[in-house]
Amino acid sequence: MGREMLICDLAWLAEGNPRYAGTAEEGKQNTTLARLMAEDLLLSYIGDAEVTAAFNEVSRGYSP
Repeated sequence: MGREMLICDLAWLAEGNPRYAGTAEEGKQNTTLARLMAEDLLLSYIGDAEVTAAFNEVSRGYSP
């Protein structure tokens, strides 16, 4: 993914898209889902498998 595409996709999310995904109320964005989508976009821009794996470990949270 190139920088311009990343900026375009992040702007799309910032504009309140997708308004339909995971919402209880039509027309209202699920901000948690939008944040997860943005994180996925950023990880794909980095394109480093080791970074992605480390990030995914953090995202799962600590479990003894």
